[in-house]
Amino acid sequence: MASPLLRNLRATVGGALTFFAVLAFSACGDDSAAGGGGAGGARGGSCAPLCDACVGESCSDTCDANAEGICSLACTDGADCNLDCAGAACDVTCDSGSTCASDCTLAGGCNADCDGQSTCQVDCTGTGDCDLGCNGGSTCDVTCERDCGGGCSGNADCGMNCTDNCGVDCTGNAVCELSCKTNCFVCCRGSSDCRLDCTDDEVTECPGTGNEKIYVCGRECPTEDECTNGPAPSGEGGGSTTSGGGAGGDGGGLVTAATGG
Repeated sequence: MASPLLRNLRATVGGALTFFAVLAFSACGDDSAAGGGGAGGARGGSCAPLCDACVGESCSDTCDANAEGICSLACTDGADCNLDCAGAACDVTCDSGSTCASDCTLAGGCNADCDGQSTCQVDCTGTGDCDLGCNGGSTCDVTCERDCGGGCSGNADCGMNCTDNCGVDCTGNAVCELSCKTNCFVCCRGSSDCRLDCTDDEVTECPGTGNEKIYVCGRECPTEDECTNGPAPSGEGGGSTTSGGGAGGDGGGLVTAATGG
């Protein structure tokens, strides 16, 4: 028969082993809280500044506004991504049938690159300096206060709602719609289908080359650089060519243009 001392020693060692086994199991099972998770799963967490790629899963991430650099998230393979930029500048790359949304309502400065029949939403309500690149049959929408731009190409379908100083460059077979109050433009090229709707100013047509159509409201015609890269920030001025030709009524206007192939 074991002595009382030996029995106590066995109990102490057994309890310690049980404790460490439970601790190890808990650490291994905490992937979801740490932002892990496999394909088809779900994850959430903070990014400082790079988020782990979201591949075929549901991801809800929040940028660390105190981290240096641009907060970035890449979503592929049918992923469902939500990025809270939390006051930081952020970039979202959305590809291969993914669905992506970014919340930039605290500070703006957000960009999205949407491709491969994906769906993207950029919310810059009350802020600005947000840009969208939409290609490859994707569907994209931006809500913005000011200083926002978008490039829409291929067979993409793009929409932008803006208050002031926004522009869209529409090429290929893309469909583009820009709604704003004033100081906006649409550059419509290739076989694209474009619409500019301004509530506070008349829409006018600028001189273009070939089958290019450029429409503006409340501003001068955009430069080639602005058509390609978006409007200059507020206070830096617009294009240098005065717009000509009226389209729309007093105090507001609407133009729809389809360019030929």
